[in-house]
Amino acid sequence: MKKTRFVALALALSMLFSLFSAFSVSAEGSDASENTVPDNPGITSGNVAVAYCIEDNQFLWTDRIDEKVDPVVASKLMACMVVCDILAERGLSMDSTEVTVTEEAIKSAGDIYDVRIPVMGLKKESVYTVKDLLSATLVACANDAVAALASFFGQTYLGGDINTFVERMNKKAVTLGLENTNFANPTGLEDPDQYTTPREVVLLTTAFYRYNDLVNLSNVESFVFNLKSTVRNKNYLKSNYFVNGFLNKNAIGLIAGQLDRSGNYSLITASQKEGRTYIFAVMCASGMIVEKEEDKITYSFGEGNAYADMNKLIDWVRNSFKYLTVATTDKIVGELRVNLGSSADHVMVVPAENVEKLVLDIPDAIPEATLVYDETSVYKKEFNGKDYDTIDAPVSAGQKVGTIIYSYNGREIARVDAVAREGIESDGVKATLDNAKNFLFGGVMKTVLYVIVGLVAAWILFSVIMAIVRSVKRVKGKNGKNTEKEPKKRKKEKAAKAKKNENDLNATTREMR
Repeated sequence: MKKTRFVALALALSMLFSLFSAFSVSAEGSDASENTVPDNPGITSGNVAVAYCIEDNQFLWTDRIDEKVDPVVASKLMACMVVCDILAERGLSMDSTEVTVTEEAIKSAGDIYDVRIPVMGLKKESVYTVKDLLSATLVACANDAVAALASFFGQTYLGGDINTFVERMNKKAVTLGLENTNFANPTGLEDPDQYTTPREVVLLTTAFYRYNDLVNLSNVESFVFNLKSTVRNKNYLKSNYFVNGFLNKNAIGLIAGQLDRSGNYSLITASQKEGRTYIFAVMCASGMIVEKEEDKITYSFGEGNAYADMNKLIDWVRNSFKYLTVATTDKIVGELRVNLGSSADHVMVVPAENVEKLVLDIPDAIPEATLVYDETSVYKKEFNGKDYDTIDAPVSAGQKVGTIIYSYNGREIARVDAVAREGIESDGVKATLDNAKNFLFGGVMKTVLYVIVGLVAAWILFSVIMAIVRSVKRVKGKNGKNTEKEPKKRKKEKAAKAKKNENDLNATTREMR
């Protein structure tokens, strides 16, 4: 019996140990998965997708960001901003200012019989408040509503027509710094002269976000138009009345719609978290699927649609990033030797400003700094047998000496000026001695010495050559004199000999006589 109890106890302990081990492994696996942050939102559709933080002026995700695209619904955002600008310039209110629908507006709205073309069904000469038409533009993406605003404001306040209003839209684009954007109409209908890029759509939307009244108008599930009819939001992040399954409680309004019957769907929204505002855009997506069964019309979207991508993008940004202090002005990143300084022989290098960035929340990842000195002021100089980065005095506090490049998880995230933390005056005596040294041993003196040595060498060479020339002349001179004297001597000898012979002959003749 005791043996049986012992075996049972051992078996129980073994099972408990196994369960504990399994629990430990499971817990560790859970922690690892919680600490694993995806480095992308998981979008595989190939659609344009951009995420941007307004406060940090930072793009968090970009795909096809600088591709040339149709503005689509971004045209309506720009038109709404221009309307609000004109109201502000003239001291008018969107609640009380009324708009009369023109024939030009009806003709500019597109094919009103196409169920994919969003319209309110406005009639010529009908009158609505600016607020109602702005709401219809943003919530229902109504072409006739925005065309009515553009035509009326173009005629009444700009002295022209709908084209005059579009000119004002393009001027607004220039003031916003949109260099690759041009509008040809306010509705977003396809036109060869109408284009932009996803980057500039996001920057345009950032400007739109500062119009609080417009953002509030767009951020509703529905509104009552002209005090009569309820209009549901066609941004299906905000309403599931027509299409179900895409609601996102973190999405803040803005606008959605497609370019034409074939699709090219665009969805633009915003979100906020911990004092940060994010702008999101998904463009060039597949369009809405419209099906008719008897008298019933149903709307849906296929795989890889703009809403599926947008929900991935919003959730990824909100859950994967943290706010990181990248640089602080008290963090030393380098040290420079100071040449000819009066009070110190070195100066500390620090960032010129504090920098904070949104980064992926990766465990144990820290920002890395690379200091690149400005070669126009910093140079290498030998000291005690070793080369040091050196700068000449005087050095002023805050003087730029280079650039600090910060990277995180292998990607550059910031560039900051590198500056001297403190100032150092120049030592006059050192400077004078250094100038003398530089003069004596510098390039100028070397050049002077080279010239002098060259002149001396040239003089010695000249002297040697002249000596050789004189020696040659002297030798030639001696040889010339000997050559001239030798014939004369011979002539004298011949003459003396002849005279002697003559004298001898005369003497013989006298003796014979």
